[in-house]
Amino acid sequence: MNKQGFLNELSSQLNTVPEHDRTDMLYDFEEHFELAMENGKTEEEIAESLGNPKLIAKDLLAEYLVSQAESDQSVKSMFHAVLATISLSFFNIIFLLGPIVAIIGVYLSLSATAIVLTLSPIGLIASLLFEGPSNFLIKFFMAVIFCSLGVLMSIGMIYVGKFLYQMILKYVKFNIRIVKGRAGK
Repeated sequence: MNKQGFLNELSSQLNTVPEHDRTDMLYDFEEHFELAMENGKTEEEIAESLGNPKLIAKDLLAEYLVSQAESDQSVKSMFHAVLATISLSFFNIIFLLGPIVAIIGVYLSLSATAIVLTLSPIGLIASLLFEGPSNFLIKFFMAVIFCSLGVLMSIGMIYVGKFLYQMILKYVKFNIRIVKGRAGK
Protein backbone atom coordinates (compact mmCIF):
# COMPACT_ATOMS: atom_id res chain seq x y z
CA MET A 1 0.00 0.00 0.00
CA ASN A 2 1.36 3.41 -0.93
CA LYS A 3 1.12 6.67 0.99
CA GLN A 4 -2.07 7.89 -0.69
CA GLY A 5 -3.83 4.53 -0.25
CA PHE A 6 -2.84 4.40 3.41
CA LEU A 7 -4.01 7.96 4.09
CA ASN A 8 -7.26 7.45 2.14
CA GLU A 9 -8.05 4.28 4.12
CA LEU A 10 -7.22 6.00 7.40
CA SER A 11 -9.35 9.01 6.46
CA SER A 12 -12.33 6.87 5.48
CA GLN A 13 -12.13 4.98 8.78
CA LEU A 14 -12.11 8.30 10.65
CA ASN A 15 -15.12 9.71 8.78
CA THR A 16 -17.04 10.26 12.05
CA VAL A 17 -14.39 12.68 13.32
CA PRO A 18 -14.96 16.35 12.38
CA GLU A 19 -12.93 17.50 9.38
CA HIS A 20 -10.59 19.78 11.35
CA ASP A 21 -9.62 17.10 13.85
CA ARG A 22 -9.32 14.43 11.14
CA THR A 23 -6.98 16.71 9.17
CA ASP A 24 -4.79 17.10 12.25
CA MET A 25 -4.67 13.33 12.74
CA LEU A 26 -3.79 12.69 9.10
CA TYR A 27 -1.13 15.42 9.11
CA ASP A 28 0.90 13.45 11.65
CA PHE A 29 0.94 10.44 9.34
CA GLU A 30 1.77 12.55 6.26
CA GLU A 31 4.68 14.00 8.19
CA HIS A 32 5.79 10.49 9.21
CA PHE A 33 5.79 9.44 5.53
CA GLU A 34 7.80 12.51 4.51
CA LEU A 35 10.45 12.02 7.19
CA ALA A 36 10.83 8.33 6.47
CA MET A 37 11.06 8.94 2.70
CA GLU A 38 13.85 11.47 3.35
CA ASN A 39 15.68 8.63 5.13
CA GLY A 40 15.43 6.44 2.02
CA LYS A 41 12.40 4.28 2.76
CA THR A 42 9.73 3.58 0.17
CA GLU A 43 6.06 4.41 0.68
CA GLU A 44 5.22 0.70 0.85
CA GLU A 45 7.82 0.07 3.57
CA ILE A 46 6.54 2.99 5.60
CA ALA A 47 2.91 1.90 5.28
CA GLU A 48 3.85 -1.64 6.30
CA SER A 49 5.80 -0.42 9.33
CA LEU A 50 2.88 1.74 10.48
CA GLY A 51 0.47 -1.19 10.40
CA ASN A 52 -3.12 -1.67 9.43
CA PRO A 53 -4.92 1.68 8.91
CA LYS A 54 -8.18 0.20 10.24
CA LEU A 55 -6.55 -0.69 13.58
CA ILE A 56 -4.81 2.66 13.74
CA ALA A 57 -8.14 4.39 13.07
CA LYS A 58 -9.84 2.47 15.90
CA ASP A 59 -7.08 3.54 18.25
CA LEU A 60 -7.22 7.17 17.12
CA LEU A 61 -11.00 7.21 17.33
CA ALA A 62 -10.94 5.80 20.87
CA GLU A 63 -8.44 8.43 22.00
CA TYR A 64 -10.41 11.18 20.26
CA LEU A 65 -13.70 10.13 21.86
CA VAL A 66 -12.09 9.90 25.31
CA SER A 67 -10.76 13.45 24.90
CA GLN A 68 -14.25 14.54 23.79
CA ALA A 69 -15.75 12.88 26.90
CA GLU A 70 -13.25 14.77 29.06
CA SER A 71 -14.23 18.13 27.62
CA ASP A 72 -17.96 17.55 26.93
CA GLN A 73 -18.86 15.58 30.08
CA SER A 74 -22.15 14.20 28.82
CA VAL A 75 -23.55 10.71 29.03
CA LYS A 76 -23.59 10.51 25.23
CA SER A 77 -19.89 11.31 24.87
CA MET A 78 -19.01 8.84 27.65
CA PHE A 79 -21.09 6.15 25.93
CA HIS A 80 -19.27 6.78 22.64
CA ALA A 81 -15.87 6.63 24.36
CA VAL A 82 -16.74 3.33 26.07
CA LEU A 83 -17.97 1.78 22.80
CA ALA A 84 -14.86 2.93 20.93
CA THR A 85 -12.64 1.44 23.62
CA ILE A 86 -14.54 -1.84 23.53
CA SER A 87 -13.99 -2.00 19.77
CA LEU A 88 -10.22 -2.07 20.33
CA SER A 89 -10.34 -5.69 21.43
CA PHE A 90 -12.61 -8.50 22.59
CA PHE A 91 -10.77 -8.39 25.92
CA ASN A 92 -12.44 -5.06 26.66
CA ILE A 93 -15.96 -6.47 26.53
CA ILE A 94 -15.31 -8.36 29.75
CA PHE A 95 -12.97 -6.01 31.57
CA LEU A 96 -14.50 -2.72 30.53
CA LEU A 97 -18.18 -3.23 29.92
CA GLY A 98 -18.91 -5.52 32.91
CA PRO A 99 -17.66 -3.23 35.69
CA ILE A 100 -19.12 -0.13 34.04
CA VAL A 101 -22.57 -1.72 33.69
CA ALA A 102 -22.45 -2.88 37.33
CA ILE A 103 -21.41 0.54 38.63
CA ILE A 104 -24.03 2.34 36.55
CA GLY A 105 -26.68 -0.17 37.72
CA VAL A 106 -25.90 0.50 41.38
CA TYR A 107 -25.85 4.24 40.74
CA LEU A 108 -29.24 4.15 39.00
CA SER A 109 -30.80 2.07 41.75
CA LEU A 110 -29.54 4.47 44.43
CA SER A 111 -30.81 7.41 42.39
CA ALA A 112 -34.23 5.74 42.08
CA THR A 113 -34.27 5.23 45.86
CA ALA A 114 -33.52 8.92 46.37
CA ILE A 115 -36.39 9.87 44.06
CA VAL A 116 -38.82 7.53 45.83
CA LEU A 117 -37.86 8.93 49.23
CA THR A 118 -38.25 12.47 47.95
CA LEU A 119 -41.73 11.69 46.65
CA SER A 120 -42.86 9.97 49.87
CA PRO A 121 -45.25 12.80 50.86
CA ILE A 122 -47.48 11.59 48.01
CA GLY A 123 -47.91 8.39 50.02
CA LEU A 124 -49.10 10.48 52.98
CA ILE A 125 -51.75 12.13 50.85
CA ALA A 126 -52.87 8.75 49.52
CA SER A 127 -53.09 7.28 53.02
CA LEU A 128 -55.19 10.24 54.15
CA LEU A 129 -57.63 9.61 51.31
CA PHE A 130 -57.98 5.88 51.98
CA GLU A 131 -57.50 5.56 55.75
CA GLY A 132 -58.59 8.92 57.05
CA PRO A 133 -56.67 11.17 59.45
CA SER A 134 -55.75 8.45 61.96
CA ASN A 135 -52.12 8.75 63.12
CA PHE A 136 -51.74 11.86 60.97
CA LEU A 137 -48.83 13.34 62.95
CA ILE A 138 -46.79 10.15 62.84
CA LYS A 139 -47.36 9.80 59.12
CA PHE A 140 -46.61 13.48 58.58
CA PHE A 141 -43.28 13.35 60.43
CA MET A 142 -42.31 10.10 58.69
CA ALA A 143 -43.05 11.71 55.32
CA VAL A 144 -40.95 14.77 56.26
CA ILE A 145 -38.06 12.54 57.39
CA PHE A 146 -38.20 10.36 54.25
CA CYS A 147 -38.53 13.39 51.99
CA SER A 148 -35.56 15.09 53.67
CA LEU A 149 -33.47 11.93 53.34
CA GLY A 150 -34.48 11.72 49.70
CA VAL A 151 -33.44 15.31 49.00
CA LEU A 152 -30.10 14.81 50.76
CA MET A 153 -29.54 11.54 48.95
CA SER A 154 -30.43 13.18 45.62
CA ILE A 155 -27.87 15.93 46.20
CA GLY A 156 -25.31 13.29 47.15
CA MET A 157 -26.10 11.27 44.01
CA ILE A 158 -25.36 14.33 41.86
CA TYR A 159 -21.86 14.50 43.32
CA VAL A 160 -21.45 10.72 43.14
CA GLY A 161 -22.51 10.88 39.47
CA LYS A 162 -19.85 13.48 38.69
CA PHE A 163 -17.25 11.40 40.54
CA LEU A 164 -18.28 8.21 38.71
CA TYR A 165 -18.05 10.01 35.37
CA GLN A 166 -14.44 10.95 36.09
CA MET A 167 -13.58 7.47 37.40
CA ILE A 168 -15.13 5.72 34.39
CA LEU A 169 -13.21 8.06 32.10
CA LYS A 170 -9.95 7.24 33.88
CA TYR A 171 -10.76 3.52 33.68
CA VAL A 172 -11.42 3.80 29.95
CA LYS A 173 -8.10 5.60 29.44
CA PHE A 174 -6.30 2.98 31.52
CA ASN A 175 -7.91 0.24 29.46
CA ILE A 176 -6.75 1.90 26.22
CA ARG A 177 -3.19 1.97 27.57
CA ILE A 178 -3.42 -1.74 28.44
CA VAL A 179 -4.57 -2.61 24.93
CA LYS A 180 -1.72 -0.57 23.47
CA GLY A 181 0.75 -2.29 25.79
CA ARG A 182 1.64 0.78 27.84
CA ALA A 183 -0.06 -0.03 31.17
CA GLY A 184 2.70 1.47 33.30
CA LYS A 185 2.81 4.85 31.55
